[in-house]
Amino acid sequence: MKVTRLRGACDPKPTCPTLYLTDRETMIVQGWIVEDPDQFVSPGQAVVEVPVSLLWISPAAVPQVTSILRLTGRDTAIVSGQTIDDPEVLALLSLPDGEAAVEVAISLLPEVVPSAQ
Repeated sequence: MKVTRLRGACDPKPTCPTLYLTDRETMIVQGWIVEDPDQFVSPGQAVVEVPVSLLWISPAAVPQVTSILRLTGRDTAIVSGQTIDDPEVLALLSLPDGEAAVEVAISLLPEVVPSAQ
């Protein structure tokens, strides 16, 4: 999978919440691991928390994508998706302790990707 860094919450460091585009019509969302016993996670999926500013979303957009995204009320969003397990991608991401990355179809969050992409 080819991965291109789109933007991060603490540029230019790659080890904090970051958004990537892939060559498979998906995005990778890197964020803080959410360990909430009330949050159902299917096998092969994970949940991460990221600043809302990383996603460039408006609160009005959230009801359309509640299956994968919800606002926390703390200027962050919870994003669920497929766990990244590709060793080459994981090496590129250099995930620090406490962070994970999930893959989400671009079609589920179209407002996140600039129209030039």
